[in-house]
Amino acid sequence: MTNPNHPLADAIREVTASVQKAIAEGYRSRMIDADDLVEVLLAIADHLDPPLPDATNHVDIPCPDCGESSVDRLIWIDDEFVRCVACGTIYPPAG
Repeated sequence: MTNPNHPLADAIREVTASVQKAIAEGYRSRMIDADDLVEVLLAIADHLDPPLPDATNHVDIPCPDCGESSVDRLIWIDDEFVRCVACGTIYPPAG
């Protein structure tokens, strides 16, 4: 449920749901560290004030779940997969 009078609460709900989904699907651990906390806080900020698009800093194959295409928000975890910071999805960017 969203409420236009409470955008912060709505952003927290959306990010929390994304993190819970990533945990349930095995993409994230239940244990968090400082990096995880920073990612969550940045995701909330992005929901409240989306970053301006930067055409020079995007990948050709964005996240299949949320569409994130910023190089800074897609983290390589090995030679074949990246993890989307925005939603936690892990996917092969080449396919």
